[in-house]
Amino acid sequence: MSQWGNIDRANNSVLWGTALVKKPVTTTERDRLYGNTTANAYISGQTIGQFGVSPSEASATAAVTHAGWVLRTVGSGGRAGRIQYETLVAGGSIVGDGSDDPVFPDAKITITAQPSNATANSSAKQSVTFNVTTSVAPTTATVGYQWFYTAQAGNTQTYTVVTGNTAFSGGNTKTLTANSTTLASNTLVYVVAFSEGAANVQSTAAKLTVTT
Repeated sequence: MSQWGNIDRANNSVLWGTALVKKPVTTTERDRLYGNTTANAYISGQTIGQFGVSPSEASATAAVTHAGWVLRTVGSGGRAGRIQYETLVAGGSIVGDGSDDPVFPDAKITITAQPSNATANSSAKQSVTFNVTTSVAPTTATVGYQWFYTAQAGNTQTYTVVTGNTAFSGGNTKTLTANSTTLASNTLVYVVAFSEGAANVQSTAAKLTVTT
């Protein structure tokens, strides 16, 4: 009998995995089941897929506590909203797992402190800082940051990156510094935190008030 591989791709999933969901044991069915996240695409009325879970994904996802292959089924009808995980095999590390990051992220970022509004006096040439605090699981993951601002003060619809605007510094760090002498009052800023294999997390917007 063939064995599971440790690469997260369809041809490392055994053919008989499809028999667990009462489907024909063929390469076509195996490939359809692998990585599926679309409702009704494989079994009518269900969202069901088979995934390889790496150690980093397992540590970042509360629902899965092991490395290996799992069958993930999203409930429907009376079980709507309930997700069931069946362990198909546990053990060796899974690698090359980028395809299922939306379902089993390699890391999970949480914003624990949002940026706060700030006030600065332009006559005194004051600068202010906007800070964000994050946590990430696993703790070995690296978090990056990108700040955005409203070029038209008070505009809550259109933001642009702070990169290239000399009124700001620290645009790729946890702390953004803003110069009140060159920015309009009511300028809004927010930050996006990101990590490889993780969903981006956006902060709330903070407002710069400039006085004279």
